[in-house]
Amino acid sequence: MITTDAAIPPLARPYQGKPAGPISRLLASSVDLVVVVAVLVAIYAGWATLRFLLRPAQFQFPEPSNLLIAIAGFTVLTLYLTLGWTVTGRTYGDHLMGLRVVDRAGSTLHVPRALLRALLCAFFPIGLLWTAFNTRNLSVQDILVRSSVTYDWHIDPTR
Repeated sequence: MITTDAAIPPLARPYQGKPAGPISRLLASSVDLVVVVAVLVAIYAGWATLRFLLRPAQFQFPEPSNLLIAIAGFTVLTLYLTLGWTVTGRTYGDHLMGLRVVDRAGSTLHVPRALLRALLCAFFPIGLLWTAFNTRNLSVQDILVRSSVTYDWHIDPTR
């Protein structure tokens, strides 16, 4: 049986637990954006399919308003981030990049803090760029919520 420490890539071991840099975080956020867009496309496809099944003769593709698209995107993004940071401390993008969002004690965020951080990320995504200027690689969201993003390749979030 492989222990979680043995599963950490040898070149990554010196970075384990260190603050994640802006490039790693940007790449993880980009993957998360693709996931959210894919979820929105799936919702749209499901909506269109349901409309077709209910009225095939009068079917037309739905044309949601820009406001509805913005609200749906904001909602899906907020739920996705909150769920990921609460359950495992990472989203899919974080998982791919070996990152974990933790509180100042190194634990995964509880729902209120994860939700607040997700809302801040959704409303003010440019605040994530502050990591490039902060000496501890903290974003504006991290400073306000008292969280941080660290390199963490452990599978078990309790480690």
